[in-house]
Amino acid sequence: MLAFLYFVAGRLGLELTHYHDNATLVWPPTGLSLAALILFGLRLWPGIFIGTMLVNAGSPLGWMPSLGIASGNTLEAVVGVTLLIRVADLRLDMKRQRDIVTFLLIGVLGCTTLSATIGTSSLALAGTLESGSFWRVWLIWWMGNAGGALILTPILLIMVFGNPSWRSLSRSLESWLALVVLLATSLFAFFGPDLGLAGFAVCVAPFPVLVWVGTRLGPRGATVALFCIVVVATTATGMGSGPFILGTTTEAMILLWAYSIFMGITAFTMATVVEQRNYADRRYRFEEAERIRTEQHKVLLVERERLTREMHDGLGGQLVSVLSMVERGHAGQNEVAEAIRRAIDDIRIVIDSLDPNTTILSTSLGKLRGRLEPLLRRNGIQLSWSIDDMPGLDTFSPEAALHVLRIIQEAVTNTLRHASADRVEVIMTSSGADQGKLRLSICDDGQGLSPLVPSGGRGIKNIKSRAKELGAEVSIVGTSSGTKVDLAIPFPR
Repeated sequence: MLAFLYFVAGRLGLELTHYHDNATLVWPPTGLSLAALILFGLRLWPGIFIGTMLVNAGSPLGWMPSLGIASGNTLEAVVGVTLLIRVADLRLDMKRQRDIVTFLLIGVLGCTTLSATIGTSSLALAGTLESGSFWRVWLIWWMGNAGGALILTPILLIMVFGNPSWRSLSRSLESWLALVVLLATSLFAFFGPDLGLAGFAVCVAPFPVLVWVGTRLGPRGATVALFCIVVVATTATGMGSGPFILGTTTEAMILLWAYSIFMGITAFTMATVVEQRNYADRRYRFEEAERIRTEQHKVLLVERERLTREMHDGLGGQLVSVLSMVERGHAGQNEVAEAIRRAIDDIRIVIDSLDPNTTILSTSLGKLRGRLEPLLRRNGIQLSWSIDDMPGLDTFSPEAALHVLRIIQEAVTNTLRHASADRVEVIMTSSGADQGKLRLSICDDGQGLSPLVPSGGRGIKNIKSRAKELGAEVSIVGTSSGTKVDLAIPFPR
């Protein structure tokens, strides 16, 4: 089948020879052979060899030049496909710009020199070339092979592996409209009235339609459009119609070759750029969705950690206080009820922290003192509370204000649990060496941190963690004469 198709395409190409019977600027078999070996494997190389021998069977060439030409055409396809697939890792859908560049360098410009060189040399050795015409025939041969590779190979590959699907193209009204406009402009440009030199301007009329198709209908739409344009232009020039026939036959073939190359590069470049844009858009949407899912998961983990910390620092501290009162026998029914109410208040604080409009530091500090003072008094601990009147207190966010409250609660709860203290002192001021910072100090006169509360305890870790989130400097010192927690908290800007 490949040999037969190669023979048919080769005979059509030889119909457009103009300088030598075996050299033409239109040589579709190169594109056909490259596409066949890429799609079905190198094992089909005999089809290229047999097809070339059949093409030259009716020519006056002897078997030696025909054998050389067949060898060159076969090597062209085999070497080109080997380099493209096994070395350059060409993707058959040709969606990447890298694939287009690789194909141009290897499939169009590189391997075609093998066929041109071996074929022209075979003609020269057979004595069928005129003196001094070697390089001219070589150039025509190479240009024909390069044009066939550039136009036909991507068309065949994209028709098999490209997108969108043929069903979606056939069902799209835009596809049929584009095809009608494309055929109308192409037929008018090459089969319309003779406009002389103005015909060169008219032959560019299909170009905007090609850009439209490449942009809107994807790689497959662009390949179909390119195929239609090249077929119309080649048929018209071969029949002696269109703007390219104003000069000599050689000039007409060169203009046709340049026109086909220009349209081919435009079509595949547009299709590749659009495909890259669509791929980048799909990848951006996927990564954005992943980012949103990651952020949601991160927020969930942070919120879970925050609620765990709040339960420990707030409700946990309240329940420890109730337990301490009951164990000492100092708690009556009213005191237990009051402690439970404080625990409920603490839960409300956690809920309120989710609302950015309810937690104001100055107000919350007053409520915290009202809860702590009777609690400490019932446990035989005196509270000294000194909070300076600072306008910057209300600039703290609800979350930051909650961190400050929890640091105080944690320090006081540690005193109740472990310190056996008689006095707790809470001092908050903005004066001192650190300008622009809030100074917070919580100290007691108990037995200190060691050995009952290790420095790595959960309460101490929570204080340090909250201080870090506030951007504050923290110092926790425990001695035999008591424990002191010092923080330097920057005011919000």
